[in-house]
Amino acid sequence: MTTLQMSNTYETDTGVVRMTPPDIAVLAVVGLGERTSILERYVREELGRILGIEPHLVDTTGRPMGCLGIGSISGIELQYRMESTLGVDVNLQRLLLANSAQELIDCLAGQFGPEAHLHGAPVPA
Repeated sequence: MTTLQMSNTYETDTGVVRMTPPDIAVLAVVGLGERTSILERYVREELGRILGIEPHLVDTTGRPMGCLGIGSISGIELQYRMESTLGVDVNLQRLLLANSAQELIDCLAGQFGPEAHLHGAPVPA
């Protein structure tokens, strides 16, 4: 069996973007504000890769995911990449119907840290 290698770079009109996956151990211990900031950078990079734009150009608050250009195929790809990178479940329907990328970011942020069990994450034994 082979594993799919996920690229951590992509090209835009202005050059190559190098993505930096977040450190899961860090996400588990930092406060909600910092965790949200780390995940915002990551989600911007993933959306930028799909859309072929620089991460800073991704609108995280003003447009629903569908209006950003995230449809079923790109949504499945985004779901797979996020689940593989972050080790959490990403609900595809919730991802596709999110009112904004910020809604997705907030949902992801809630799956780490001390309050994670409130968002359906497993409680450590």
